[in-house]
Amino acid sequence: MIAALLAASLQLRPETVALKIDGVERTALIFAPTVPSAHPPIVFAFHGHMGNSRQASQSYQIQKEWPEAVVVYPQGLPTPIPLIDPQGRYPGWDMEGVETNRDIRFFDGLYREVMRRYKADSKHVFAMGHSNGGGFIYTLWATRPDKFAGFASAEAAGARRFTLQPKPIFVTIGSQDKIVPPALQHRSFDIVLKVNQAGASTTPFGLKGALYKGKTPAVLWQYEGGHAFPRDSVPSMVAFFKSLD
Repeated sequence: MIAALLAASLQLRPETVALKIDGVERTALIFAPTVPSAHPPIVFAFHGHMGNSRQASQSYQIQKEWPEAVVVYPQGLPTPIPLIDPQGRYPGWDMEGVETNRDIRFFDGLYREVMRRYKADSKHVFAMGHSNGGGFIYTLWATRPDKFAGFASAEAAGARRFTLQPKPIFVTIGSQDKIVPPALQHRSFDIVLKVNQAGASTTPFGLKGALYKGKTPAVLWQYEGGHAFPRDSVPSMVAFFKSLD
């Protein structure tokens, strides 16, 4: 028993992976599965603006909720964000949906590397993010839809910027968010529902979620809180991903 616990503890220590993308070194923290399988699922988890990969790994803790998965926490580069960080002094993600987007190219490189290392299941690849990272989820949805089985976006908006195809998504919105107005987030989710051809009726999903069924499912997980990532949403998010077979 002690040996098993020690092995699990060691596996929960991430490996830092560095890739050269267009001449720039990019890094990510990768947690290997603590419950091994021949072809594990993958979750790419993107931090918010001014965040970092280590902080995101401690905040989201997806590796604990889904021990069978490879969990990848990419590190962003200094990125301008209007009003918040116009000089681009802090790390974040470029949300432009163009092929020259450095962060899309970073994802492409990470995807190839993770598939090579872990022989992961290409049909069970997911991406989630918070704030600016949650907005980047819509960029990935628009530019790399065939790579993903589903998405999750927390305290973010962005669906209106793109033409999207139906994809499962789990969205969290805090009613007291002072950074991304909840009304803007709800408008983004309304676009998602139209894209997924979802009806107005819902069924409960987890403690605070509502599942919208349609051509493709969507979950809205609402809570009374601000812009901080809602850690208690992660079990429901992981359950949503697991349901997408």
